[in-house]
Amino acid sequence: MLQRIQTLLLLVVAVAMAAVTASLPIWEKSSATLNEKVRLTAFNLEHSKGDAIVSNNSTAVIGILGIIVVCIAIFSITQYKKRVLQMTLGLINSVLIAISLGICFYQVFKVGVPMFEPEVQGNYGAGFAAAVVAMLANMIANRFIRRDEMLVKSSDRMR
Repeated sequence: MLQRIQTLLLLVVAVAMAAVTASLPIWEKSSATLNEKVRLTAFNLEHSKGDAIVSNNSTAVIGILGIIVVCIAIFSITQYKKRVLQMTLGLINSVLIAISLGICFYQVFKVGVPMFEPEVQGNYGAGFAAAVVAMLANMIANRFIRRDEMLVKSSDRMR
């Protein structure tokens, strides 16, 4: 049962969220005229002016949520015989990924953008794309797990 499509999708969730926690930039904004740069990763929001760091805010909650999502996805892969538990773990993962994306948006729009040149929004990085891929892969995996559970229930009725 480990060769099913939902196993591959859960593996994509684990790899994508591991990439988010591996300090890939989630968001960054820079200004050539002011020589300033803001960069959001899973563990900090760093504002630098030239070579000097002006502020370094901790965003470890995003990193911790990412690590929890990776652990739950890997554990969920091993629970292929218990599809109801797998669906529950998938639901928990969806909520945790949504919370981490919500925290990312909060950090970007309430903390990062107003630091300098508020009219410039900045750019989302590979970390943000990886989190979105993890969310989509988790939702699709849940759909396939649900489909397997419905198939098993319908075959039990026929016996």
